[in-house]
Amino acid sequence: MLQGDQYFLGHSSTEQRRLQQQAQELAADSIWLFDQVRLSPGSCVVEIGCGPQGCLEILFDRVGQGGSVVGVEVSKEAVALARAFVSHRQMGNVEVRHADAKATGLPRNTFDLATGRLVLVNVPEPEAIVAEMAALVRPGGVVALHEADWGMVLCDPPLPAWDSMIQAFLTYSKANAIDPLIGRRIARLLRTSGLKDVRINPLIHVYDVNHSRRTIFPQFAGNLRERILTDGIMTADEFDGYRQSIERHLADPDTLVMWAYFQAWATKP
Repeated sequence: MLQGDQYFLGHSSTEQRRLQQQAQELAADSIWLFDQVRLSPGSCVVEIGCGPQGCLEILFDRVGQGGSVVGVEVSKEAVALARAFVSHRQMGNVEVRHADAKATGLPRNTFDLATGRLVLVNVPEPEAIVAEMAALVRPGGVVALHEADWGMVLCDPPLPAWDSMIQAFLTYSKANAIDPLIGRRIARLLRTSGLKDVRINPLIHVYDVNHSRRTIFPQFAGNLRERILTDGIMTADEFDGYRQSIERHLADPDTLVMWAYFQAWATKP
């Protein structure tokens, strides 16, 4: 049974701060993606699951004063933070709406680009979100996705606690209709949504001991702790022991940490 909060990582204040930091950490990858779709001044863009910041500023810089950006977010806390961010940056043509990604209420066949970053991997029914994005863009418009793949989150040397925690994430995801391996199939989702000219770009990130994203795995574990314990996937002692082991492993500069992401984009005929 789905829990009331269906977002994989929850909407705590800690998670909102992590998402704000993530906006900076992944900015270069998003800029590259928007270069590929040739987003031009004057364009009309929607970002699905923008969180407290997302790509709103990057998109604002691309479309200019003659364009428009709409951010869609289901978390009230994130909406408030995003609106404050937009106001602080004086981005007058950026609007943030509190809405469900599967039913945004936005006009169909309107946007030049619909984009989302690390949204599908965290929620049930990702197909419905991609279908909504495809419906929002005009003919000739583009849907662009950037997603993670938990099947390719690795460390070396291997660590049993790492593997056990990954398995706990996979078990929890399956029980809650979330696809943690969504990254590898986003190109297929674009095709089945009726889009054409699908392109895909794999991304491999290796985080050294000083990188700000090196510890996101134990951070995610902290977000999910109560859910995993409630579902009986692990005991508290098991969970805390595994997390501590992972943190010690990550503190070793000789430990290699690798995360895999996929970007894919396609055009509406």
